[in-house]
Amino acid sequence: MKVKKEKLCLKNQNLERNPSNQRQSDLYKKVRDHIKKTGYIINPLLVVDNGDKYEVVYGNNRYLSGLELGIQEFPIQVLKDGEVKTIREAAKSYKEINLDEI
Repeated sequence: MKVKKEKLCLKNQNLERNPSNQRQSDLYKKVRDHIKKTGYIINPLLVVDNGDKYEVVYGNNRYLSGLELGIQEFPIQVLKDGEVKTIREAAKSYKEINLDEI
């Protein structure tokens, strides 16, 4: 499923208001450069539906990179009740991959 950027927001409101620190990270730059190179976002943003917008729970770098690069629609996967906790637990064991090998 894809949604327009206007229907998305970050769950982390501090990051939404001031993304400059995030944009300085090496991971952010790798993600941004990969999206720029391929022209699309491979993995959907994991979101929760809060009624009028979808809140990005996982995929902040993809979301911010997409905004920076002018992407108008984002792939999303809407999480069901209980899945947010599972995703956050799984994220603790997240391992970075080499995007150039994809």
